[in-house]
This record gives sequence, structure tokens and C-alpha cells, in this order.
Amino acid sequence: MVHIHDLPIELLHLILSFFVRPDDLDLLSADQDTKGKGGNAKELDDDEYDDDELDDIETLRNVCLVSRKFREVAQPLLFRELFDDDLAKHVHQISILPLPFIPDCVKSPSAGDSELFKGMIKDLQLGDGEETWISAMEKSDLGVFTALLANMTPNLRALHLPVRQFWTQPFIQLFHHNPQFLSNLESIWIESDDELSGFDIASYEKFLTLPKVRFSTFEYGDLFDASFPSTWLPGTLETQELAFHHCHIDAGAIKQFTQACKKLRTFTYNNFSLDPNDRRIPRAGTVPELDAKEAHEAVLLHKDTLELFHLEFAMEVLGDDENEEITPRHGKVGSFRDFSVLETILLPQTSVPPHPQFPSSLETLHITDCNSSIRELAQNIATDCKNGLYPKLTNFKVFAIDITQPIKLPGQHVPEGKTPEQCFLDLRGLFTGTKVNFQVLPYELPDFDDYGDIEPEDLGYEEDFEEYPPGADPSMGPIPPRLFDIIMQRALMDSEFAHRDPDEDSDGNSWQTEYSD
Repeated sequence: MVHIHDLPIELLHLILSFFVRPDDLDLLSADQDTKGKGGNAKELDDDEYDDDELDDIETLRNVCLVSRKFREVAQPLLFRELFDDDLAKHVHQISILPLPFIPDCVKSPSAGDSELFKGMIKDLQLGDGEETWISAMEKSDLGVFTALLANMTPNLRALHLPVRQFWTQPFIQLFHHNPQFLSNLESIWIESDDELSGFDIASYEKFLTLPKVRFSTFEYGDLFDASFPSTWLPGTLETQELAFHHCHIDAGAIKQFTQACKKLRTFTYNNFSLDPNDRRIPRAGTVPELDAKEAHEAVLLHKDTLELFHLEFAMEVLGDDENEEITPRHGKVGSFRDFSVLETILLPQTSVPPHPQFPSSLETLHITDCNSSIRELAQNIATDCKNGLYPKLTNFKVFAIDITQPIKLPGQHVPEGKTPEQCFLDLRGLFTGTKVNFQVLPYELPDFDDYGDIEPEDLGYEEDFEEYPPGADPSMGPIPPRLFDIIMQRALMDSEFAHRDPDEDSDGNSWQTEYSD
């Protein structure tokens, strides 16, 4: 028996759409004359609906309460039309989700809707720009519709826009036309993808100069010192949480950007991904990307306010597909000792010096993309913890594609006379007597990656911890239940990690140390 929750989304949408009468969808268009003359949209009182229409609206409201899946289908139908301009003041967020580029997939507005939007555009009194707006509207340009919607919502707090379906010119015109436009905006998120990577972050300069914008996020954009916006002067931007994902920014631009921010609380520059589809291909002649040392120097100005520092670089792949060579980033971060409130640090292994200097406020430390031994680093951090330098540090995680790599000794495959399990326990034992929960965790690999007999669900970031393996110190906290199974399976498949003696019986004592002088 098929349950209604098992039906495809498209079929559920079709079923629920019967509660939206064709007349209901045309009500806003029927009131176009009022809005076209500059008046407010006519408020629809309850007596303008018949009982069936009110029942349909109530039904959709109830459907939204059934489950999350039903709400996702019913909510857009319930709020498909905005009948009362007074409702616009309650809108706090506009999110335009990116759509795949499919030619001729966007329908032109109906005759009634076209007249309605023409009236809204004429009310703006844009002068010579009016015909450009109308032409773009008739072509279903999402930039125009989004700008019109934003102009109707005076208390808008967050704006999430896709580069593919959005252009800034309508917004720029409204900024010049109306000084109060988006004056309450607090968050701007510009989303793109690899196909449209390289858009100019500087083209959104007006958004970040708004008086209340504190959260700024960009994906797949570029920002260079040579074209840095002249309006982003030192100490002029209210942005406190700054994030770049899969972006390309040079050292000069990031330095100017952090100087322009009055007070930074979080800084994220994250380009790392295991999925080749997320890797950007640098354009020829592009200036060098910032490195770890330059990123650290850029945020020194905010050492008294910064709470999170997150830095991860893309995997740089050279050579053909069959012989990929991953090249590490250059530059090491400097000292964080003087950062007074910095609680969370995420850094790639190649950007961390052997003996890093972290702040006493540190609570969470993640070392990412580990491809070699973590022993010296762990030893130094453990010693500093025992000396009282990091009294608040409780969460220390190491992430690796192959978790056997971080536990090795430099110059050796396996410490003499020890199994991979013991290697990990020795590392964890360094933190005995401290509050630190030290873990080595594998990345969740994309589906395309062949990881032998290991299932993808066994390779998650976070796992429920259950039991202690033999020899584990209970004071160090529980161990991921599948961690050592993964270590053993990977080691068996890795001829460079250890080898099995063909004369050895399969009695559980087949690990042989391959010592290197």
C-alpha cells in the first residue's frame, strides 16, 4: 500500500494545486488599475471570498502543519499572491534559489501581470530608465522582479541572490533613486557556481556600504587589489561576519577589505572540496591568490574582536586525470597569541607551523586536509595544554582523506612493534590529563571515490561514539565505533603502510613493522 508521503513532490503539488482556484490567482491582476495609478493594493476583506475559498485557504494552512514535506509543497501555494501591501512590512528575507539554465524555460508574464508590473515601474519615476525596466520585465528578467519586490519590503533583513538569474543594475538605480532603499538590510549572500565563477565581488559595493549590513557571504567570486572599490574606505563597513567560498582573492584585496571593516567577528575563506566539480579553474594571467601568512596578517587588525578564523585552500591538481598530484599551499600562519576572544580556528595542515601559537581563549581547533604525520604538532599542542596555555581547549579534530596518514611517524610506516590502532592511541594518549578530546576523523567522500570495502556512510564527519577498544584510556572519551575498522581496512589495502608476511598465519598477529633508518 502506497502512503501519501511516498508520492513524488510533483504529484503532491498537482493535488494541492486544486485548492488554488484560477480566480484566486488572478485576483491581484484584477486590481491592477488601483496599483497602476500609484494607490495601494485593495485590501480583500473576508466578505469578498465565498465560503469555499476560505475553506481552501484554511485547508492549505492545515496542510502546512502536517509535515515538513507537505509544508514545502503547500506553503508556496498559500502565499502565491500578496493581496495586501501592509503585509510587505513583515517580510524580512528574500531568497532566490539558483535555477539551472534551460533556454525558453521562463514564461513571459500574462497580459494582466504585465500591466500590473508596468504600473509599479512607472510609479518609481525612473525617467529614461523606465523603458529599459519594462523591456526587461517583459522578458521575465529576475533582476527587475527582485528589485521591485525588495522595494516593496521596507523592513527587509536578508537578501540571498544567485548570480546567474540576477543583475545589479536595477538595484543600483534604486539606491540612487531612494536613499532609504534596503536601509534595514543586515545580510547579503551572493551565490554562484563554477560555471559562472569569477564574477566581480566589487560590483556589489553598494550593498556592503549599507548602514546595517553585518553578514556578507560570496561564492565563486573574485576580488583584486587593482579593482578594489574606492568606497570601501578604512573603517567604513559594518560587516562583522565575512565569508568567501570558492573565491579567488589576492593579498592586497583581503588586506584592504579587513581594513574597511570596523569590527570583524568571523573570517572564513574556504575553497576546499573533495568534489572535482567544485574546483575552480584559474583564469590565465590571474594574480596569485592570498596565502595563509597573508590571511593571518590581514585579520591582525581585529585581534580584539575576532571569534572565528577559518582558512582552507582548494586542492591544486596538476597533471592528467590518472596521475593527479596535489600541491600544498605555501606560507604558514603567524602567532595568534594576542587574539583575546578567538575561540575557533580551522586551518589546513600545510598552513600550520610545527609549534603553533594559539590564544588562551581557544576552545575548538580543527586541522584539515592532513596528508602526513601529525605527531610533532600534536605533541607540541599537548605540551602547551599541560603547561596551561590553552585552558579552554576541549575540541581538537584532525581531518584526513586517508586517516592512516596523520598517525604515522615521520620517516616510518608504522612505529616499531605497534599496530595502527596503537598508533592512534599513542597520539590520543598525549592529551591524557587535559580536557582535550582529540580525534582523527575521515572526510565523507563523494560517491565517485572508490574506497574499497568501506561504505560512504562509514566516513562521516560526526559519528555517535559507543565503546572503548582494548587499551583505550576511558578518561580520553569514547572512540568512534568504526574508526579502527577503517584504519585496518585501509592499511591492508596500502602496501606502503605495512605488508603482510605470506608465511604468517592469519591468527591476528600478521602486522609487521617496516622500519626505515
